[in-house]
Amino acid sequence: MSYKVKKDGVLVNTVKGSLEFVQEVYPDHEYELIPPRPELTHKTEFSPKELYDSFTTDEALSALKSTNADVRAQAELLTVNRGITVSVNDTGYQSAIDLLETEGVLTADRAASYRQGVPLD
Repeated sequence: MSYKVKKDGVLVNTVKGSLEFVQEVYPDHEYELIPPRPELTHKTEFSPKELYDSFTTDEALSALKSTNADVRAQAELLTVNRGITVSVNDTGYQSAIDLLETEGVLTADRAASYRQGVPLD
């Protein structure tokens, strides 16, 4: 754990360690726990190839074999390394995820996950 150590409201130090350790080293000070950073679960900036590679084999094949020409074209385009970066906030990205869900390539749960970015698991 990390703590902000203060004396009379003024930051003295930031220390990693147990509360007992901090209290021993800094008696007569105030201690404020610094909350741990949330664990990242999704990549919010990624290449089209990273997005494609994150799909399961079934999802990728379903997209490439889709009867919807737009889905097939998007899937094929994702396989090309074009040196661009996609953001989870791009409306085109969000629309593509919506299309993949509508066409049954992604389940509702997987689509909801992809709306946060490329899963890191």
